[in-house]
Amino acid sequence: MSDGLSLLVVDVSEAFEEMLKATEREYLVDWDGISPGAYKEKELYRDPIFERMHYPYGSLRSGLNAIVDTTRIARERGIPVYAVHYYTGNSDGEEQTCLSLQPYISEKNRYEKHVPSAFGCQLANRLEADDCRHLMVIGYDRDDCVMATVKDAVARGITVVTSEHCMLTQNLRDRRASSLVYFQENTVFLGKLVDVWNYIRSATVPSSF
Repeated sequence: MSDGLSLLVVDVSEAFEEMLKATEREYLVDWDGISPGAYKEKELYRDPIFERMHYPYGSLRSGLNAIVDTTRIARERGIPVYAVHYYTGNSDGEEQTCLSLQPYISEKNRYEKHVPSAFGCQLANRLEADDCRHLMVIGYDRDDCVMATVKDAVARGITVVTSEHCMLTQNLRDRRASSLVYFQENTVFLGKLVDVWNYIRSATVPSSF
């Protein structure tokens, strides 16, 4: 079981993961339900938001791997793990927590939000009911939804743990420097991915699931 530490994954969606895979193969494979129905190869749509996304320590794939591996380790160590995904109202069926994360986050711990902060949905009530006072926040976007979530958690008196090694970003308006200053001054800020995993280990004992 954990020593009070919980993990929250912000806005790492199935849509992002599918776009990443399509970009890596340089074309989209999608289901065409028109009779007789089959998977079809389609031209890759270049999503402008996805095109702006990056990970400061390597490829987007390495950033996703860091988030998935951190979530897996947290679950293996008995930490309560939650996720939120952002829903705009224009669903294409992929507004959910990405498939690579779902084995480590139970369905009852996945929440939908309509505002940047994860505390703007029912997850806030759940964390309060679970007496969450120590929360590691990872995911996307470092300067927007992650930042809004971290600020709300800090305002609630929660000890927040962050690391840029577990965050994706668009870095709009070049906000990296100001974001890192905020994290360094207001959270337990971990400088390396290995520090993140050791922090989880130090706060927990192993658990099976």
